Amino acid sequence: MQRFPLRQEADAPQEVGQVYRDFQHGMGFPEVPNFIRVQGTSPGMLASTWALAKHILLEGSLPRSIKELIFVAIAVERQCKYCKDAHTACCRILGVEDSTIRAVMEGLSEELPDRIRVIIQFAVKCATGPHELTDEDFASLRRQDLDNEQILEVIATASMAVYAITIADATLLDTDAMFVQA
Repeated sequence: MQRFPLRQEADAPQEVGQVYRDFQHGMGFPEVPNFIRVQGTSPGMLASTWALAKHILLEGSLPRSIKELIFVAIAVERQCKYCKDAHTACCRILGVEDSTIRAVMEGLSEELPDRIRVIIQFAVKCATGPHELTDEDFASLRRQDLDNEQILEVIATASMAVYAITIADATLLDTDAMFVQA
């Protein structure tokens, strides 16, 4: 059972409703997800979360599909059902092949293209043991033609995934029906 109420737009202040609409439109969802609605009782937190998510997921030079795969891999590693379901649905919406999603979820790195494999492995290490990152980890990304800006995008995406997982797990979010159907 969820620990916090899911604020409905009809019961929310105008600034919360605006973030809800911006998030739904920006992410391309048919409705506002529980992850956003649970933050609706804290307008400042909600606005900050959306600003961060918009910048990390929707901007930058790495494709959103790779960023969503990073979320899936970290959610699986950290055992967050909500984030795994939500970001798997995002991958499907973006046209990521089921075989690629499965390989990421099952840790079958040899089935992934080298670039995606290296990015995913680096991102998971960022999320689970950033102090263990080595110069070789960074060199492996550079060998895949990632520049410093893109490497920082991978680090930021891993950080955002940990942030989202903490919120989803601490509040015991239930998976949205729209993510189960995707």
